[in-house]
Amino acid sequence: MGRSTLLSVLCALVLAGCAGSAPEAARSKDRLLRVAASVSMDPSAGAPAPGAAAEDAAHAHEHEHEDEVDEDGAEADDGLDLPVEPGAGTRAHSPLAAMTEAQIEELLAKDPAALGPMSVGATNAGALFNGIRMPESDRWELVDPGHAWGTRETIDALDRAIAEVHRQFPGSPKLYIGHISARDGGRLSPHKSHQAGRDVDISYFLDARHLWYQRATAANLDRERTWAFVRALVTETDVELILIDSSVQRLLKEHALKIGEDKDWLDEVFQYGSRKPRPLIRHARGHANHIHIRFYSPVAQESAVRAYPLLVKRGAIKPTAQYVRHTAKKGQTLGSLARKYGTTVEAIKRANGLRSTAIQAKRVYNIP
Repeated sequence: MGRSTLLSVLCALVLAGCAGSAPEAARSKDRLLRVAASVSMDPSAGAPAPGAAAEDAAHAHEHEHEDEVDEDGAEADDGLDLPVEPGAGTRAHSPLAAMTEAQIEELLAKDPAALGPMSVGATNAGALFNGIRMPESDRWELVDPGHAWGTRETIDALDRAIAEVHRQFPGSPKLYIGHISARDGGRLSPHKSHQAGRDVDISYFLDARHLWYQRATAANLDRERTWAFVRALVTETDVELILIDSSVQRLLKEHALKIGEDKDWLDEVFQYGSRKPRPLIRHARGHANHIHIRFYSPVAQESAVRAYPLLVKRGAIKPTAQYVRHTAKKGQTLGSLARKYGTTVEAIKRANGLRSTAIQAKRVYNIP
């Protein structure tokens, strides 16, 4: 079966609403939640261990061997990203599931807001329909309000995790919230992701008054509040992926162990110091100064699956691109990738914003 035929078959299955067994990512997350539920945590126990910048330098080499993900959060896996594929998070029912195509089209014409938010396609090749802007709050500061649009599930999950920090530590300082998505999603410079309302950049809690994009170190990281926030993301939201530099992972994991968190559970959660497959928290270059969070949005993604053909038909969104995501290996070239996938060098360059034909081993490339 040719690649184009395979894509057509897969798209047809998705658009027909076929649902298989829960993906491994969901099973893994359920396992983490079960273990976490058995762990008793006293937020007042322990205190942030004193540290120094030299401590970070001493451990800087420790993450060099670890698998990395793309700087903007694309997982370093080969695989097919269908533009209308629902997420692998907690199964939820879209209100559109019970509607006929005619009913959806009528609402799209007369009252599109009634259809609710939709996260269309992949996070690195998608769109956002009926997005919701992150509201203002005394608990956070929006760095760029014009690019702080997400799904209802993304907005609610962020609010819930931050609220948990303030429940444990009343009077906590504000977090900085950076980019989520543009109002209609799509390409948001300088990111490759942040296209479908499910990716969020957010600051760490630091001990002193700080600026957006300030690097977290052993000397300034507020371990208690940052761990409370990350723990809430893992246990109380439908999170898909969290990107944190390994130097900061080390500080958080050491703190969590100190206050009595279960080591086996932490090894499942953190990539740092563990060889467990597919942890939720992974290392990526450039994430010592902010956390990148990707949420599942089952309702918004399922709604997008249901409405996608009509959204395109009425011009509400542009057709999203279909990509195979390929992790380059040593010795491969754009020419060899083009031959492998039946495309052209120029098409691969356009899909990845490349100006030259040079590629890097272990980096993930979109193959159209």
